[in-house]
Amino acid sequence: MSISHPQCHTSVAVGTSNDFSPDEKARLEALWRTFWRELVDIRPSNEHKRKIPGLSYRFVHRLHSFVVAVLQRAIHHHQPCDRQRGPGTQQHLRQQQQSRANFVKSPGDTCLRDFLAYVVVDNGGPKMTRSRHQGRTFRLPCPGRIVFPIYFQEFSSELREFENQGLEPSPDYIRRQSYDAFLYHHSEQALLVLGCALALALSTAVLMESSLPTQHTIDERITEEIARFVDGVKFVVRFLHVEPSILMMNVKTCLVGKFVSVKGHIVKARPKRLRLATADFHCPKCGGTITHAFEVGRFSAPTSCPTKGCLSRSFEMSRATARYINIQELRLQESQDESTAHAGRAPRQLVVEVSHDLVESCRPGDMVQVAATIEAVNTALAAGQRGKRAKETSTYQLYLIGHSISTLSESQNPHNKKKSRSRQKVFSQEQLQCITQLCHADHQYFGLIERRAFPFDLLVRSLCPSIIGHNEVKAGLLLCLLGGTQTPDRSNSIRYNSHMLIVGDPGMGKSQMLLAASQLAARSVYVGGNTSSTTGLTVTLTKEDKGGQSAIEAGALVLADQGICCIDEFDKMAKNHQDGLLEAMEQQQVSIAKAGVVASLPARCSLIAAANPKQGTYNMNKTVSENLNMAKPILSRFDLVFILRDRADVNLDRMVSSNIMNLYRKNPAAAFAQQPAANTSFSRNDESENRLSISDRLAWVTEMQKQPLPADLVRDYIAYAREYCKPKLTKEAASVLKSYFMELRYPADGRRKADTVPITSRQLEALIRLCQARAKACLRELCLEEDALDVVELMKRSVEQVHTDEAGGIDPIRGGPGGISNRKMKKAFQNELLSLVGPKGGEVTIDDMRRIAERVQCGLGEFHNLIEDLRTNAFLAKGKNGNYKVLPC
Repeated sequence: MSISHPQCHTSVAVGTSNDFSPDEKARLEALWRTFWRELVDIRPSNEHKRKIPGLSYRFVHRLHSFVVAVLQRAIHHHQPCDRQRGPGTQQHLRQQQQSRANFVKSPGDTCLRDFLAYVVVDNGGPKMTRSRHQGRTFRLPCPGRIVFPIYFQEFSSELREFENQGLEPSPDYIRRQSYDAFLYHHSEQALLVLGCALALALSTAVLMESSLPTQHTIDERITEEIARFVDGVKFVVRFLHVEPSILMMNVKTCLVGKFVSVKGHIVKARPKRLRLATADFHCPKCGGTITHAFEVGRFSAPTSCPTKGCLSRSFEMSRATARYINIQELRLQESQDESTAHAGRAPRQLVVEVSHDLVESCRPGDMVQVAATIEAVNTALAAGQRGKRAKETSTYQLYLIGHSISTLSESQNPHNKKKSRSRQKVFSQEQLQCITQLCHADHQYFGLIERRAFPFDLLVRSLCPSIIGHNEVKAGLLLCLLGGTQTPDRSNSIRYNSHMLIVGDPGMGKSQMLLAASQLAARSVYVGGNTSSTTGLTVTLTKEDKGGQSAIEAGALVLADQGICCIDEFDKMAKNHQDGLLEAMEQQQVSIAKAGVVASLPARCSLIAAANPKQGTYNMNKTVSENLNMAKPILSRFDLVFILRDRADVNLDRMVSSNIMNLYRKNPAAAFAQQPAANTSFSRNDESENRLSISDRLAWVTEMQKQPLPADLVRDYIAYAREYCKPKLTKEAASVLKSYFMELRYPADGRRKADTVPITSRQLEALIRLCQARAKACLRELCLEEDALDVVELMKRSVEQVHTDEAGGIDPIRGGPGGISNRKMKKAFQNELLSLVGPKGGEVTIDDMRRIAERVQCGLGEFHNLIEDLRTNAFLAKGKNGNYKVLPC
């Protein structure tokens, strides 16, 4: 629907050939007064507007007919209605139901299914009406405020189909007569009209179902219940996914008063406050009572007494009659896609004011779609200024009055089932069909014998296709995007997000792969380590302008909750700033204790970091910690560590250069055709008879799938897997992971534990998380053996890169949080020998050197090589008695 609709035509309406009965008119007036009090709490208006305008009256009649047809369909289950109506009902309802019954959907498929859940119950449940139907009956909810969601597109299409009897609506109907246009231009009245129509239709349906077929009378008890229902009920509809959806840059003065939806990030949520809505004032002269509504929450006493002849100007407020509502101010910032489209400027922000049930419905970091009415306020009055000069200010600012908030990312709190419909990501039928086709891609697609895990491999192939090679790194990025399975037990919360570190020489595409991962995640934050601080990554404590209260502003890790946080140039970050990541990476939360505020904010995100060696190129003689000059506790929290080296390879360099040149040609798609050819002679893995290694599978898929999958499909697939797929570990997968863990801890070749690769239970938990993410890639509910084998292969590749020295051998003492390189260990061994014998040298036994080797963490397998190296460098000399002599420096 275009946002440039003309005003709704007040002289034309659809379906207004019949009018309400006197009884229905009386109920409608009572409902309008009840619903108008709801609007007065938010936006005070004049008293004469409590009467139903002509345009609103006609829309109530149209919506009333539609809702009655839906209610009758829910009760009769497609059966035609042949009974006579009792007093207070109209014959046109029966005719309308018969003529339009084919254009009303079934109760489970209608847009009003949440409304039907409140008002339709089985006959075995608590009854409030008398019905001759054995299946279902109506009930009147208890008086009060009842909120339920309705999807805007479903409601609009069903209403159009009902009013046009299945025919295509005319452009004049869409632009002038539809409820969409009425809601767009007069949102306050349109929402009141819909609530009144729902309540009036329910009372009408209850009267029709409760009337006796023979006597045409209604029980007096039902009449009294309807009277109480009409005087106290407040049906509040929250439209979700409202159209038109506009960019924040298009929110301008021409849209003031219009009903639109805006997408963005919640960057700040002010504390909840109470706003004084209405109160009674007593006149000291005549004793009269005045109900006064305060203007936008500002205190202002009445200026005159409504009693005839009373000239009183001062009144006393009765605080016992004061009515308050909950309000909250949110700061909405445009999404990253919108802000990057206009480089060189700060992201746009808008203030969103929410009330009632929308208070505290979202938190900083949420990616939301807000349906709201655009309004303008005087900047001086908004800043809290008073007086005549403040009102004369001609500068205004735009803000939004929130109607509904839909979370576009995954559900934030799986333990809280309330508001789950509005907090879950909703997929269209086309998106679900594409996801299903990708999920069902398997080895039968090409008629192959062995399984090659198409969903997982295709996703890896489509992740950053402009970078040639680095398939293991891309696979690790995909597993971090998918994440593991969250434990349902709050008391036993275990981290389910994986962290990954990419270390390599400049020009290897690390930043480009990080940017591609952030664009594929439903919720992501991309920052640079050289421009980030501890408060910018965690939380900041600020003072509010109004009231001086303390407020918490979320940092990058909190904003990336339930998503990923990509940190580029990780090595440029100061060590004191890196220490702020320790709690967030392991406990998945950020704690703050400042100025009397003690709080913990969730930071359940995957951290993906990229770093360059401090000397420009990666030195294989040093460990990862020594190459980056990074704190060892930080490194121990990364589940996967990959090292990218710029080594000369003629074939690879030729393909990379061709790919870069094709990216700048007129046909960018040709770049993806120049991919490394797959080796047709696959090497089978000994651990599984019909299984290929992950590197061979990815190479084969790269050759077969010349074009990558669309980015939108990959993004939807990942979001769907994170939201709805919760795989569990099977015995076969657990056995593979356990065997690999025990093999690293206790090797079978007889080596000592000190000679093995350092691995702890933290690495075992990382294997489980990665295995669950691997199963999510295929949308499975169970982790199979092939998932565990792929994860073990990736972990072996990571361990091999971390522990390989310059000579290509495996150096076990290089890994772990306390790992050191051979060069550093050799220097420590020499210093210990010199401290033992002195700078002039002396004789040492083999036992003395073994004790020194244990202190410097030199394993048995490396001890003899170290001794021979020192003899070659003329530091040690072997005597005739078997002892060694330390030569003088």
